[in-house]
Amino acid sequence: MNQKKKLTDIHVHLEQYTPKELELVLNHAHDAGVEWIVTSGMDAVSSAQAIGIASDYDHVLASVGIHPWIAAAGVPDNIYERIHLLAGEDVTVAIGEVGLDFVDNVFTGVTYHENKDLCKAQEVVFRKQIELACALKLPLIMHARGAYSALISILKDERAYRVGGVIHNFDGDTKAAYQLLDMGFYLSFGGAITYPSADILRKTARHIPVNNILIETDSPYMPLHEQKADKNEPANVALVAKTLAELKKQEVDEIFNETYRNFTALLNIRD
Repeated sequence: MNQKKKLTDIHVHLEQYTPKELELVLNHAHDAGVEWIVTSGMDAVSSAQAIGIASDYDHVLASVGIHPWIAAAGVPDNIYERIHLLAGEDVTVAIGEVGLDFVDNVFTGVTYHENKDLCKAQEVVFRKQIELACALKLPLIMHARGAYSALISILKDERAYRVGGVIHNFDGDTKAAYQLLDMGFYLSFGGAITYPSADILRKTARHIPVNNILIETDSPYMPLHEQKADKNEPANVALVAKTLAELKKQEVDEIFNETYRNFTALLNIRD
Protein backbone atom coordinates (compact mmCIF):
# COMPACT_ATOMS: atom_id res chain seq x y z
CA MET A 1 0.00 0.00 0.00
CA ASN A 2 1.23 3.47 -0.80
CA GLN A 3 2.21 4.90 2.57
CA LYS A 4 1.23 8.39 1.47
CA LYS A 5 -2.33 7.19 1.01
CA LYS A 6 -3.30 5.93 4.45
CA LEU A 7 -6.98 6.70 4.55
CA THR A 8 -9.52 6.16 7.30
CA ASP A 9 -13.31 6.04 7.44
CA ILE A 10 -14.55 6.91 10.93
CA HIS A 11 -18.18 5.99 10.32
CA VAL A 12 -19.94 3.30 8.27
CA HIS A 13 -22.63 0.65 8.71
CA LEU A 14 -21.13 -2.48 7.17
CA GLU A 15 -23.94 -4.72 8.44
CA GLN A 16 -26.17 -3.14 5.81
CA TYR A 17 -24.32 -4.93 3.00
CA THR A 18 -24.98 -8.51 1.92
CA PRO A 19 -22.04 -10.88 2.56
CA LYS A 20 -21.12 -10.75 -1.13
CA GLU A 21 -21.31 -6.95 -1.19
CA LEU A 22 -19.24 -6.74 1.97
CA GLU A 23 -16.35 -8.67 0.45
CA LEU A 24 -16.40 -6.40 -2.60
CA VAL A 25 -16.56 -3.10 -0.72
CA LEU A 26 -13.76 -4.10 1.64
CA ASN A 27 -11.59 -5.11 -1.30
CA HIS A 28 -12.37 -1.79 -2.99
CA ALA A 29 -11.48 0.03 0.23
CA HIS A 30 -8.15 -1.77 0.48
CA ASP A 31 -7.33 -0.97 -3.14
CA ALA A 32 -8.17 2.71 -2.51
CA GLY A 33 -5.73 2.87 0.39
CA VAL A 34 -8.23 2.77 3.26
CA GLU A 35 -6.28 1.51 6.25
CA TRP A 36 -8.95 1.62 8.98
CA ILE A 37 -12.77 1.55 9.02
CA VAL A 38 -15.09 1.91 12.01
CA THR A 39 -18.46 0.22 11.60
CA SER A 40 -21.07 1.53 14.03
CA GLY A 41 -24.07 -0.05 15.68
CA MET A 42 -27.43 1.62 16.15
CA ASP A 43 -28.93 -0.77 18.70
CA ALA A 44 -27.94 -4.00 20.45
CA VAL A 45 -28.42 -6.18 17.37
CA SER A 46 -26.50 -4.02 14.90
CA SER A 47 -23.82 -3.36 17.53
CA ALA A 48 -23.29 -7.11 17.87
CA GLN A 49 -23.15 -7.37 14.08
CA ALA A 50 -20.54 -4.62 13.98
CA ILE A 51 -18.40 -6.57 16.43
CA GLY A 52 -18.81 -9.73 14.37
CA ILE A 53 -17.65 -8.00 11.19
CA ALA A 54 -14.75 -6.29 12.93
CA SER A 55 -13.69 -9.63 14.39
CA ASP A 56 -13.71 -11.24 10.94
CA TYR A 57 -11.81 -8.55 9.03
CA ASP A 58 -8.46 -6.96 9.72
CA HIS A 59 -8.46 -3.17 9.94
CA VAL A 60 -12.21 -3.01 10.63
CA LEU A 61 -13.10 -1.74 14.11
CA ALA A 62 -16.45 -1.50 15.87
CA SER A 63 -18.41 1.04 17.86
CA VAL A 64 -21.52 0.13 19.82
CA GLY A 65 -24.43 2.27 20.93
CA ILE A 66 -28.04 3.35 20.69
CA HIS A 67 -28.96 5.70 17.85
CA PRO A 68 -31.26 8.62 18.76
CA TRP A 69 -34.00 7.27 16.47
CA ILE A 70 -33.95 4.04 18.46
CA ALA A 71 -33.84 5.97 21.72
CA ALA A 72 -36.90 8.02 20.74
CA ALA A 73 -38.87 4.86 19.97
CA GLY A 74 -38.24 3.50 23.46
CA VAL A 75 -35.61 1.04 24.61
CA PRO A 76 -35.86 -2.05 26.83
CA ASP A 77 -34.26 -1.84 30.27
CA ASN A 78 -31.68 -4.52 29.49
CA ILE A 79 -30.25 -2.72 26.47
CA TYR A 80 -27.77 -0.77 28.59
CA GLU A 81 -26.37 -4.00 30.04
CA ARG A 82 -26.12 -5.48 26.55
CA ILE A 83 -24.32 -2.44 25.15
CA HIS A 84 -21.99 -2.46 28.17
CA LEU A 85 -21.03 -6.07 27.49
CA LEU A 86 -20.47 -5.40 23.79
CA ALA A 87 -18.36 -2.36 24.63
CA GLY A 88 -15.93 -4.66 26.42
CA GLU A 89 -15.01 -6.58 23.27
CA ASP A 90 -11.45 -6.20 22.00
CA VAL A 91 -12.53 -4.78 18.62
CA THR A 92 -14.77 -2.09 20.19
CA VAL A 93 -13.04 1.28 20.06
CA ALA A 94 -15.89 3.74 20.69
CA ILE A 95 -19.46 4.25 21.91
CA GLY A 96 -21.58 5.13 18.90
CA GLU A 97 -23.65 5.86 17.02
CA VAL A 98 -25.22 7.97 19.74
CA GLY A 99 -26.51 11.51 20.03
CA LEU A 100 -29.55 13.66 19.32
CA ASP A 101 -31.79 14.19 16.30
CA PHE A 102 -34.53 16.81 16.50
CA VAL A 103 -35.22 16.92 12.76
CA ASP A 104 -38.23 15.20 11.18
CA ASN A 105 -37.42 11.59 10.31
CA VAL A 106 -38.22 11.00 6.64
CA PHE A 107 -37.75 7.25 7.07
CA THR A 108 -40.30 6.74 9.83
CA GLY A 109 -42.45 9.85 9.48
CA VAL A 110 -41.82 10.78 13.11
CA THR A 111 -41.83 14.49 13.92
CA TYR A 112 -39.32 15.04 16.71
CA HIS A 113 -39.24 18.81 16.95
CA GLU A 114 -42.93 18.97 17.84
CA ASN A 115 -42.71 16.25 20.48
CA LYS A 116 -40.75 17.18 23.59
CA ASP A 117 -41.18 13.69 25.04
CA LEU A 118 -39.32 12.13 22.12
CA CYS A 119 -36.53 14.67 22.45
CA LYS A 120 -36.33 14.01 26.20
CA ALA A 121 -36.15 10.25 25.59
CA GLN A 122 -33.16 10.81 23.31
CA GLU A 123 -31.45 13.00 25.89
CA VAL A 124 -31.88 10.40 28.65
CA VAL A 125 -30.36 7.64 26.52
CA PHE A 126 -27.56 9.90 25.31
CA ARG A 127 -26.58 10.81 28.86
CA LYS A 128 -26.47 7.15 29.87
CA GLN A 129 -24.19 6.35 26.98
CA ILE A 130 -21.85 9.23 27.80
CA GLU A 131 -21.71 7.82 31.33
CA LEU A 132 -20.77 4.42 29.89
CA ALA A 133 -18.13 5.94 27.60
CA CYS A 134 -16.53 7.76 30.52
CA ALA A 135 -16.60 4.65 32.70
CA LEU A 136 -14.88 2.58 30.01
CA LYS A 137 -12.66 5.42 28.75
CA LEU A 138 -13.95 5.08 25.19
CA PRO A 139 -14.55 8.04 22.86
CA LEU A 140 -17.97 8.89 21.44
CA ILE A 141 -19.11 8.75 17.82
CA MET A 142 -22.05 11.13 17.72
CA HIS A 143 -25.01 11.90 15.49
CA ALA A 144 -26.40 15.44 15.65
CA ARG A 145 -29.15 16.98 13.52
CA GLY A 146 -31.02 20.10 14.49
CA ALA A 147 -29.87 19.61 18.07
CA TYR A 148 -26.43 21.17 18.43
CA SER A 149 -27.38 23.47 21.29
CA ALA A 150 -28.80 20.59 23.35
CA LEU A 151 -25.95 18.29 22.40
CA ILE A 152 -23.27 20.79 23.43
CA SER A 153 -25.07 21.48 26.70
CA ILE A 154 -25.23 17.78 27.54
CA LEU A 155 -21.58 17.21 26.61
CA LYS A 156 -20.63 19.98 29.03
CA ASP A 157 -22.95 18.74 31.78
CA GLU A 158 -21.62 15.19 31.54
CA ARG A 159 -18.00 16.32 31.08
CA ALA A 160 -17.78 14.17 27.99
CA TYR A 161 -14.55 15.93 27.04
CA ARG A 162 -12.91 13.48 29.45
CA VAL A 163 -13.07 10.84 26.71
CA GLY A 164 -13.54 13.00 23.62
CA GLY A 165 -15.09 11.88 20.38
CA VAL A 166 -16.31 13.02 17.01
CA ILE A 167 -19.47 14.45 15.50
CA HIS A 168 -20.06 12.36 12.40
CA ASN A 169 -21.35 14.08 9.26
CA PHE A 170 -21.07 17.44 10.96
CA ASP A 171 -23.57 19.94 9.52
CA GLY A 172 -23.73 22.62 12.19
CA ASP A 173 -22.78 26.27 11.93
CA THR A 174 -19.39 27.80 12.70
CA LYS A 175 -20.39 28.74 16.25
CA ALA A 176 -21.31 25.13 17.07
CA ALA A 177 -18.14 23.93 15.38
CA TYR A 178 -15.86 26.03 17.54
CA GLN A 179 -17.77 25.23 20.73
CA LEU A 180 -17.14 21.55 20.01
CA LEU A 181 -13.51 22.15 19.08
CA ASP A 182 -12.99 24.08 22.31
CA MET A 183 -14.03 20.94 24.21
CA GLY A 184 -11.58 18.84 22.23
CA PHE A 185 -14.01 17.05 19.92
CA TYR A 186 -13.31 16.25 16.29
CA LEU A 187 -15.63 17.08 13.41
CA SER A 188 -16.10 14.54 10.63
CA PHE A 189 -17.00 15.47 7.08
CA GLY A 190 -18.47 13.10 4.53
CA GLY A 191 -20.05 13.10 1.12
CA ALA A 192 -22.12 16.22 1.82
CA ILE A 193 -19.06 18.43 1.25
CA THR A 194 -18.78 17.11 -2.33
CA TYR A 195 -21.98 18.94 -3.30
CA PRO A 196 -21.24 22.38 -4.79
CA SER A 197 -24.58 23.63 -3.43
CA ALA A 198 -23.50 22.96 0.19
CA ASP A 199 -22.07 26.47 0.54
CA ILE A 200 -22.29 26.85 4.31
CA LEU A 201 -20.93 23.39 5.09
CA ARG A 202 -18.08 23.76 2.61
CA LYS A 203 -17.19 27.14 4.11
CA THR A 204 -17.10 25.58 7.58
CA ALA A 205 -14.89 22.71 6.37
CA ARG A 206 -12.58 25.23 4.71
CA HIS A 207 -12.00 27.13 7.96
CA ILE A 208 -11.75 24.31 10.50
CA PRO A 209 -8.11 23.39 11.23
CA VAL A 210 -7.25 20.06 9.64
CA ASN A 211 -5.91 18.73 12.95
CA ASN A 212 -9.53 18.80 14.18
CA ILE A 213 -11.00 16.94 11.19
CA LEU A 214 -11.88 13.33 10.43
CA ILE A 215 -13.40 11.94 7.23
CA GLU A 216 -16.09 9.36 6.54
CA THR A 217 -18.60 7.98 4.08
CA ASP A 218 -21.48 6.82 6.34
CA SER A 219 -21.71 3.93 3.89
CA PRO A 220 -23.94 2.63 2.48
CA TYR A 221 -25.78 5.91 3.05
CA MET A 222 -24.98 9.57 2.22
CA PRO A 223 -24.15 9.36 -1.49
CA LEU A 224 -21.50 11.65 -2.93
CA HIS A 225 -22.18 14.26 -5.59
CA GLU A 226 -22.79 12.56 -8.95
CA GLN A 227 -22.37 9.12 -7.42
CA LYS A 228 -23.55 6.51 -9.91
CA ALA A 229 -23.76 3.44 -7.67
CA ASP A 230 -26.88 2.87 -5.57
CA LYS A 231 -24.87 2.44 -2.39
CA ASN A 232 -22.00 4.46 -1.03
CA GLU A 233 -18.87 2.58 0.10
CA PRO A 234 -15.74 3.24 2.18
CA ALA A 235 -13.46 3.50 -0.88
CA ASN A 236 -15.19 6.80 -1.63
CA VAL A 237 -13.56 8.37 1.42
CA ALA A 238 -10.69 9.12 -0.97
CA LEU A 239 -13.03 11.46 -2.86
CA VAL A 240 -14.07 13.14 0.40
CA ALA A 241 -10.39 13.71 1.20
CA LYS A 242 -9.78 15.08 -2.30
CA THR A 243 -12.68 17.53 -1.95
CA LEU A 244 -11.44 18.62 1.47
CA ALA A 245 -7.97 19.24 0.02
CA GLU A 246 -9.46 21.36 -2.75
CA LEU A 247 -11.53 23.39 -0.29
CA LYS A 248 -8.57 23.98 1.99
CA LYS A 249 -6.10 24.49 -0.86
CA GLN A 250 -3.80 21.82 0.52
CA GLU A 251 -2.07 18.83 -1.02
CA VAL A 252 -4.29 15.77 -0.82
CA ASP A 253 -1.48 13.76 0.80
CA GLU A 254 -1.52 16.26 3.67
CA ILE A 255 -5.21 15.55 4.20
CA PHE A 256 -4.60 11.79 4.03
CA ASN A 257 -1.82 11.98 6.60
CA GLU A 258 -3.38 14.47 8.99
CA THR A 259 -6.77 12.76 9.15
CA TYR A 260 -4.97 9.45 9.63
CA ARG A 261 -3.09 10.89 12.61
CA ASN A 262 -6.31 12.30 14.04
CA PHE A 263 -8.07 8.94 13.66
CA THR A 264 -5.32 6.95 15.37
CA ALA A 265 -5.01 9.54 18.15
CA LEU A 266 -8.73 9.54 18.90
CA LEU A 267 -9.00 5.75 18.96
CA ASN A 268 -5.61 5.15 20.58
CA ILE A 269 -4.36 3.00 17.72
CA ARG A 270 -0.68 2.22 17.50
CA ASP A 271 0.78 1.28 14.12
